[in-house]
Amino acid sequence: MATDHTQGTRPSDVMEGIDGELVFMVDACPLSRRYPYGPCDCGITFRGMVSDGVTSTALVRDLEQLTLDEYVACLDATHESNRLAGCTCDFDAQDQARTLLKIAAPLRVGAVVERRVDRVRVRGFV
Repeated sequence: MATDHTQGTRPSDVMEGIDGELVFMVDACPLSRRYPYGPCDCGITFRGMVSDGVTSTALVRDLEQLTLDEYVACLDATHESNRLAGCTCDFDAQDQARTLLKIAAPLRVGAVVERRVDRVRVRGFV
């Protein structure tokens, strides 16, 4: 989930999403892969499913009432609106959901995480 916890720890911190909204990760562009803290922040941010805003921090939560199928449906609906707006990137909601669950599985609930291209690491705890 998007969070403003620990925001301001790094000069590259950004929070343009809605605190508490579900997030996902977009593939980092070639520029962001080479220079994660450069002009494009896609390699260090998570994207909000509702706001489409970016955040450099996310909070690990256990949402027992949210099933995998519902999470996939949320991701698919989010990307459908992007497709209607002209996005042509390849996005597999099922694969994205499984990847995010795999990343979050070993993490403790309450962990605040940050991203650097393909790596997610714990920044702190709530």
